[in-house]
Amino acid sequence: MQSSLFARELGDLSPHAFSSSFTSPLLRSFAAAPQHRFNGERTHDPLLDERPHNIRAHGAGVASLAVEKFDGRLLVSGGAEGAIKIWDLEQCGSVYEGTYTFRPVSTIRRSTDGSGHSHGITHLDFFPFDPDAFLSSAFDKSLKLWSTARSTLSGSFDLNARIYSHSTSPIADHLVVACATQHAHVRLVDLRSGSAVQALIAHGGPVLATQWSPTQGHIVTSGHADGKIRVWDIRRAGGVLSLLDQEDSLGLVHRHKHAVAAGMDPGQVRPYREAAQAHDDAVNGLHWTSDGKYIISAGMDNRIRVWDAATGANTLTSFGPLVQNRHAKTTSIVTTPPRLSENKDVLFWANDQEILALDLHDGKLITRLRSPGAVNPVGPRGSEMGRNRISALAWRSAGGGGASVGPVPGGGNSVGALYSAHLDGQIRAWIPQIPGPDDEGGEDPGDEEDEGKRRKRKAIDDAYKTLMGKNIRFT
Repeated sequence: MQSSLFARELGDLSPHAFSSSFTSPLLRSFAAAPQHRFNGERTHDPLLDERPHNIRAHGAGVASLAVEKFDGRLLVSGGAEGAIKIWDLEQCGSVYEGTYTFRPVSTIRRSTDGSGHSHGITHLDFFPFDPDAFLSSAFDKSLKLWSTARSTLSGSFDLNARIYSHSTSPIADHLVVACATQHAHVRLVDLRSGSAVQALIAHGGPVLATQWSPTQGHIVTSGHADGKIRVWDIRRAGGVLSLLDQEDSLGLVHRHKHAVAAGMDPGQVRPYREAAQAHDDAVNGLHWTSDGKYIISAGMDNRIRVWDAATGANTLTSFGPLVQNRHAKTTSIVTTPPRLSENKDVLFWANDQEILALDLHDGKLITRLRSPGAVNPVGPRGSEMGRNRISALAWRSAGGGGASVGPVPGGGNSVGALYSAHLDGQIRAWIPQIPGPDDEGGEDPGDEEDEGKRRKRKAIDDAYKTLMGKNIRFT
């Protein structure tokens, strides 16, 4: 650290390189933070409330999470029972000192009169331009807009179809929400007009995931149950720009170059194959990196694929056999903001009982974050593990989640955090381990070296003396 500080003062190390040298080791040191507890259920006995096996954010299980993208202070959770709870992550002061139990600052209860959701929450997301508004969708076939400060309903949209997830563009001046529904087409909801203005027509079963481009406000991608990923331009009548093809590792630009070299008219080259498949099974996860360079997709064929967003080419990154994806629901994909790690972007993926930290570009495993055992044991061991399954992930960083302003992770009281939602009702926190003074120093020079070190040093000394004792002639 001292050498990095000195290099920065001399101007030999850029500010981004300096911050990356500090944050790169932090990404590899994430560990469970059981001292952070989220208790949203109250009993008649306050003493029972504080017992670890009684602490649950949602009694019926947590289905979705979202962290606001401005200062990383507010966390919103959605329960399988239909309730929504808002948590202030700055309540605890320092996240590394003592145990703290978070309480929701506000609760939107399940309702059958339209003032809340009547069925389980499927997806939550803060409004991209304003932390005082967030969107929720549920199995009751409605999309709702909420005021964060007042926890009141600002608008409700009945789509007459089960909504699996939704997304909003982080940059566009339009207020269009793309909804993944049980039908084969993507529903577009205009928050200004208050109506479902358009449907992006496709065939191939339900839409399980949608995601807007972070650099082009009119481009949206959708993942379908037939294994296809469609890229749409909402300004076009035809709609579909391209289909991502797992067999295409060259992309559109190279196909045009080959067509020209073969003497073909480039205008006659189709931008995609009609039979193109992105995955061999349903696509239930989509994510764009915040710089817009890559699209990450997850399929129920237990594969994660990384695509070049500019050309549509499959980068052929292999994440190996560790990836599990067997549940027919929209899944969370989290990537770290650009330049957070030196020459490496990190992807966080949730298996049933663990979180994998993977290198986005070579697929290598960085670390595994294993979920602790179920805190509310019921039935046989298999039932415990099922209840403890991870259902969603949310990333917290200074300046937000998917569109972080800077390369430093963490909110005002943290250097970084990852939150996971579980079907046992828990919200669990994962934070990097900060080295203390005892970790920074080296070995005491007075300590006796072990036998192995002394032998290696003696062998090196002997080799050096032997070499220096000979006359070396250069020819």
